[in-house]
Amino acid sequence: MKIKYVLITLFTLAFWGCDDNTAGLGLGMFPGSDQNIKGNLSTFDVTTKSIPTGQIYARTNIGYVGKYTDETFGSYEAGFLTALNCPEQMTFPGVYDGNALNDKGNAYNVMVKDASDDIQLIEDNGEVVGNIYTVELYLWYESYFGDSVNACRLSVYELDQKLDEDRKYYTDINPEEFCDINAPDNLLGSKVYTAVDYSISDSTRNLDSYVPYVHIELDKNTAYKVGGEILKAARRAPLNSDGSSSFDFDQFSDVFPGVYVKSDYGDGTILYVFQVQMNVVYKCYAVDETTGEKLKKNNSSADSTYYGYRSFASTREVVQANQLINDENKINELINEETNTYIKSPAGIFTEATLPVNEIKEELQYDSLNAVKLTFSNYNQESDREFGMSIPSTLMLIRKKYKNTFFENNQLTDNVTSYLTSHSSTTNQYTFSNITNLINDCYAERENVRKQLEDGNAVTVDVTDENGITTSTTVNSIEEWEEKSEWDKIVLIPVVVTYDSSSSTSSSSQIISVRHDLQPGYVRLKGGSRGETDSQYRLKLEVVSTSFDNY
Repeated sequence: MKIKYVLITLFTLAFWGCDDNTAGLGLGMFPGSDQNIKGNLSTFDVTTKSIPTGQIYARTNIGYVGKYTDETFGSYEAGFLTALNCPEQMTFPGVYDGNALNDKGNAYNVMVKDASDDIQLIEDNGEVVGNIYTVELYLWYESYFGDSVNACRLSVYELDQKLDEDRKYYTDINPEEFCDINAPDNLLGSKVYTAVDYSISDSTRNLDSYVPYVHIELDKNTAYKVGGEILKAARRAPLNSDGSSSFDFDQFSDVFPGVYVKSDYGDGTILYVFQVQMNVVYKCYAVDETTGEKLKKNNSSADSTYYGYRSFASTREVVQANQLINDENKINELINEETNTYIKSPAGIFTEATLPVNEIKEELQYDSLNAVKLTFSNYNQESDREFGMSIPSTLMLIRKKYKNTFFENNQLTDNVTSYLTSHSSTTNQYTFSNITNLINDCYAERENVRKQLEDGNAVTVDVTDENGITTSTTVNSIEEWEEKSEWDKIVLIPVVVTYDSSSSTSSSSQIISVRHDLQPGYVRLKGGSRGETDSQYRLKLEVVSTSFDNY
């Protein structure tokens, strides 16, 4: 019997590499009893349509900020909220009390305790606990979309409340739930910028170590308020032997919940911010390493001082949420086009396909399915736009019922309910070469429900609308279940795939995450809702199956 399974494999491979007339290739090489194996190629119609993505789960370490208007898709605006992380056991130096030696005779850092024009002394219950020189923000980004010299402005606000680590945030998040942007105390600062900062020399920008950024220095009053609250919170933590004190993320986030970064001027550029960093800067005395006493400047009675700082940054360990707003009118116009479908990222349009699962199982009920191939062809896109959106490089095909929970649960593709493929610029296609397991999974679910209904058991179906709201309904027939469950629907979603960089070769790299692609991009695919009545707008599902006359 093993030779029969070898033959099945050879037949399948021969099909994908040859034309439709090679179905019998190699059958004469096998014994007569094995020549009763029949290989078949069948095609089935697939209908497609564009659907709105609705809200999508978008927890990511990249923050998107800016605005871009496209003549086809209308405007797209992005902003984000993020907490800042406090490193474990973060410490601030203690204040100088006449000596800076610990019990082992080693000198340690100490803050200035005397007033001067460039700092604000911070008091807590009448006691000086340190000083603040300034607070500054850096928004670091490695890449951007759009115009490099377009003048833009962003504003950064302090959040009023924490982002909940246990809550799932979607792209329709309302920042006003966490931050009153009209409250003057919440504005940390604003900055006009261009994606490429030409105020920095070419020689610096061309260095491998250079990373572009938007820098905001808080005004003095805001810096003293924000930095002072953080310093006082740290001082309330237990003191160390050197007079310093440390505190953790919970204590830090109680006084500084995070920031909201908002685009408020400019159209044509989106920054991809990989980290927000806040530096709390303070002034310290330089001390003699032997005596622990303050050092003086050379030939001067003035104390020798320097500035230190502590950094708090957005990291993968803290919550970050993106708000992405598309032009709904433009998006709906494109969704209503009947002679093609679209995929538009981020949070714009997906393409949905209905698979002929029942038809396949009825026609090939005595056959074994060996390969099921589904191809999506795209139209050539205009390339005359100066900053046009590119075609998504990677698509995930997934059963529609799992399109939300897949990302919420940080799952990986399993080649049963979800698959990945890359765009081929040679053929202008996205090809999923074998989704046999998905066909079988859909049908197995249907059969399970059918048996429950035949046994007199009612079946509950969860139905999710375009706004992401799920309701449950009870069905009493297989026809009603098929209509409401969308059991035979799949969705194409643009994604970003991350691989394990520790693998020695690219072929052995393991996928470690699959996330929504939140960069601007689109593709127009052949098909469309008119395929429900006009066969020329239907796609073809190709199925290789085998049957045995002996069995």
